[in-house]
Amino acid sequence: MKYITAIAVGTVAVLSLSACQVSTSTSTTTVPGSARTVNNAAAVPPQEALTKAIKQLDSTAYNFSIKQGVMTGGGRVDSAAGTGAFGIGGDVDLGLGDGAKTRVSVAYTIVAPEFWIKADFGDTINQHYGMNPTAWMHVDNSKITGAQIPLDASGKLDTGITELLSDVADVKRTDKTHYAGTIDVTGAEGIMAPTDAAAKKAGAKTLPFTATVDEQNRLTVFTIDGASVDENLAMELTFTSYGSIEKVTAPAGAIEAPDSVYELIG
Repeated sequence: MKYITAIAVGTVAVLSLSACQVSTSTSTTTVPGSARTVNNAAAVPPQEALTKAIKQLDSTAYNFSIKQGVMTGGGRVDSAAGTGAFGIGGDVDLGLGDGAKTRVSVAYTIVAPEFWIKADFGDTINQHYGMNPTAWMHVDNSKITGAQIPLDASGKLDTGITELLSDVADVKRTDKTHYAGTIDVTGAEGIMAPTDAAAKKAGAKTLPFTATVDEQNRLTVFTIDGASVDENLAMELTFTSYGSIEKVTAPAGAIEAPDSVYELIG
C-alpha cells in the first residue's frame, strides 16, 4: 500500500509500508488446465498480451508475495469475492534521531466494504497512538479522509497492484512466456504506490522491468529494477495458486480502531 504517515513524539516519521504483513497461504495447489490449453500470446502484440495478464488480477483469486527495498510481505486476494488479507514488514529507520532501525509491520484484512488493520510501529509509536500490535482493529470508513486504504471510493476491494503495474511501455517478448520493457510508477496512487519522494526521483518514469507469465498467460513474476534510482523502487511480486486460495474472513476478536489510528491512515 502507499506509505502510512506516523507522527512520533515530536517527530514526523514517514514509514515505507507498500502493502502489509500477514500470514499467507502457502498452498501450492494449482488450477488444473486443459491438456489442449495453449499460450497464444505469441499471436498478440507483446504490450497487449502483458496488459491483459496484469488486468486478469482484477477478476480472479491468487496468492502473492512482495519484496520492496528492505520490506517483504504478501498475502492472498479474491477479487471476485472482494476479499483480501495482505501485508508487509521490515526493519526501518523511523526518523527518531537515534539512527536505530525498528521492526515494523502493517496488515490488512478486507471483506469489502469493511476492513481491519493490525500495525506494529515499535514501542514508541505504538504507545503514542495507543495501539496494541497484536490486535486487529476494525476501521470506520466514515472517519477516513485520505485515499491510502485497500478500498476504492465505492467501497470495493482495491489492492493497488494492477494500478502499480499498468503503465508499461516498450514491451518486448523475449520468449513465449517472458517480457521486458520499462514502467512508469509515478502515477500510481493506490496502497502499493511508492513514496512520493521515491516517485519524484529522476528515472522513476522509465524503470526497467521483466515479467513472466504461465502457459495460460497468467502473471507469475513481475520485477521492477529500480534500485539504482531508489531502494524503494526495487520491487518483485510473485503470483501463485490462481483460483485456489484460502478463504478470507473477518478476523475474530477485533476491536474498534481508536481515534488516534485515523491519523495514521488518513
